[in-house]
Amino acid sequence: MLVDQLDEMLRNEPFTPFSIHTSDGRAIHVKSREFVWHPAPASRMVWVYAESGDYAHLIGLHLVTSFTVGARSSNGRGRGSKRRRSE
Repeated sequence: MLVDQLDEMLRNEPFTPFSIHTSDGRAIHVKSREFVWHPAPASRMVWVYAESGDYAHLIGLHLVTSFTVGARSSNGRGRGSKRRRSE
């Protein structure tokens, strides 16, 4: 389940940056766990703040297609990154 996967990725020690891929083709980079707000464990919504802090993305987890863990590139898929698919 995507909620459990997101929570697991946010708890990982040490934290590893990752990208959230949505069904509309966006890749939203999560630089640090401080940039994410997941209001409740069962919540299907997550806020991801831009690195600049100027705005935030409100993402419905039902629109998330996958997570990419590892280095960031222009399209959110870093070389040698590990792609994690939803179930």
